[in-house]
Amino acid sequence: MSSDVSPDPLRDASLRDPSRDALRAWFLGPRGENADLLERLLIEALRDHVFWRRNYHPEDGLTIREMDKRREGYDEAVATLTQELMGLLAELKRGVPFFSGRYKGHMIFEQTIASQVGYFAAMLYNPNNVAIEASPVTTRLELEVGRQLAGMVGYDPLQAWGHLTSGGTVANFEALWVARNVLYLPLAAQAAADALALELEVEGPGGGMTPLRSLSLHELLNVRPGAAMDLWGALWASGSRKEILGHLRDHSLQTLGYQAYSARLATRFPDVLPPAVVLVAATAHYSWEKIVRALGIGSNQLLFIPVDDRFRMNPDALWDMIRELTARKVPILACISVCGTTEESAVDRLDQVVEVRERAWRELGVAFHLHSDACYGGYAASVIRAPDGSLRTAEEIRASTDAVADADGSHWPSEAWVRSMAALEGTDSVTIDPHKLGYIPYPAGAIAFRDKRLRELVAVDPPYLTPTQGLHSAEDLFLGRFVFEGSKPGAAAAAVWLSHKVLPLDATGYGMLIERTAAGARRLHAALRAASSAPATEPFRLVVLPEPDLNIVCFVVTHAEVTTLDQVNALNEGIYARMSLSEPGATPQYILTRTRFQTPMYDGAIEPILEALGVGTVEGWRAGGADGLVVLRATVMDPFMAETTGPDHVAGFTRALLDEARVVHEAQLSESPARSPSGG
Repeated sequence: MSSDVSPDPLRDASLRDPSRDALRAWFLGPRGENADLLERLLIEALRDHVFWRRNYHPEDGLTIREMDKRREGYDEAVATLTQELMGLLAELKRGVPFFSGRYKGHMIFEQTIASQVGYFAAMLYNPNNVAIEASPVTTRLELEVGRQLAGMVGYDPLQAWGHLTSGGTVANFEALWVARNVLYLPLAAQAAADALALELEVEGPGGGMTPLRSLSLHELLNVRPGAAMDLWGALWASGSRKEILGHLRDHSLQTLGYQAYSARLATRFPDVLPPAVVLVAATAHYSWEKIVRALGIGSNQLLFIPVDDRFRMNPDALWDMIRELTARKVPILACISVCGTTEESAVDRLDQVVEVRERAWRELGVAFHLHSDACYGGYAASVIRAPDGSLRTAEEIRASTDAVADADGSHWPSEAWVRSMAALEGTDSVTIDPHKLGYIPYPAGAIAFRDKRLRELVAVDPPYLTPTQGLHSAEDLFLGRFVFEGSKPGAAAAAVWLSHKVLPLDATGYGMLIERTAAGARRLHAALRAASSAPATEPFRLVVLPEPDLNIVCFVVTHAEVTTLDQVNALNEGIYARMSLSEPGATPQYILTRTRFQTPMYDGAIEPILEALGVGTVEGWRAGGADGLVVLRATVMDPFMAETTGPDHVAGFTRALLDEARVVHEAQLSESPARSPSGG
């Protein structure tokens, strides 16, 4: 089945927008249209690398001689390599067509040409960014990327610090690893100061400086992150580094472990140390449960904050949770807000979450680390950045877009959305995945801390990674001291760096790219919404979830004869099976994914969906337990879907969806006579 094709914009100057012409140079293209460009750049990278090899101590002579290439064993090895490569290439064609406008599955599209060439070029050198001596170039590129991402979200690049990871899970792990050590730092500092007879002060609940030794257990666990790091600096400036280090280790959680640490605290404080909790939006990624388990915090201490009907963390519910925890003197290790949920691409009202944190400090004397899990949506911060680094207003952004109107007549982005993205600068840490909305090859996650001093709380100094004496100013270049991973591909850093050079982290580069995907998602959302009430769709109906904050469109298909939640789920599971690559050998016309909304995580958002489906109440939904509601998802990473020229994949997707729904419904009727009209 072919897609509808609209006129070529290059044939009609009135249809062209010169500011968007660069889009067509950024990607290889769904038909490999820029193959000559990519091939030329890859060959240039290879030839340049070979030139470097040939000119590195040329006096060493040749290791592989021309006569060696004429021996039987050499020919056999080349033949084996060639044959096995042909087999591999054949197998790879069974992979996923991420490059196609027909792919609306996971959070991946094709990569920018810049990132592919950067990765390939650096891969030939195979640098390991764990230490400068193994990566004299790409470590610097990685640190520059960290500063770029920090600046994009509003951190001061001179005070912030960031680096790349293998992905969002490790990046989020590091955020919570650091947050945990910040939480317990004042306790260790108080013990060390007492042992050394040091008189230190720290910012107290009232905002003024308070003697450290006078703080109670509860107060020590509610020192603001910045104040904790000021205390850290004051402690090191107060005496012998060796003595201070010894006493810190004697009273440090990361040295003693939870059991010994709790036992030692029991001898110092009359109060029992309650387990610290981590507050996360109910829509948070499943990896957070893995992280709290791996850190020994425990999944029972992961508390979910309800979401509203737009799948965003409910700030009022957050405030209520903080008050309830404070009444029981339960410390809050961190609050995790989401910028771009995995299922719906929802962006929490981070500006309101920041206000709640300030209110908690002002009214309750409660402090905690605030982290934004922006693994998916972080690059959208480039939308609000002008080339000079200033913030753009929602009106300015809307003036440069041609997105269709939402159901209420408004256009993306709203002022609230812009405030939410701008509020990233108020977090203590943020994680962003370049291999998602950065269009970078795997693996490339990233984390940035607003205060670079935080990294010292997780520093480990193996002898072979210690900076050379006299070069302490270069300690940044020894990343292995501060990061969780021991080996880091420098090729990933080169890929991100080069892509950032070609696509700036502002409205002219990544901002425009992501704005195009959001516009495409809204085109699809509007088309599905229109199809739901179109006579040709009957007796099927599409329940389209609210317009996305970014570019994931969620919906549920139903039918006039479907009357229960189980039947709705069966219909949508059947559609998913036919429109995904979940079955071996599947060749769907269009590809999507699905998720499952479950209680209690989606209790705050489910009522209008159930009402629109006509399949029960919230109470019945809660009683249903683990089955939940199957929701279909279309992730729009293709920036060309926003255009009305070229293949019309909006119309094609909508048509394919309804065709597959009919096939599934007929198949289910034939398998279940009780549901057919003749069967009662």
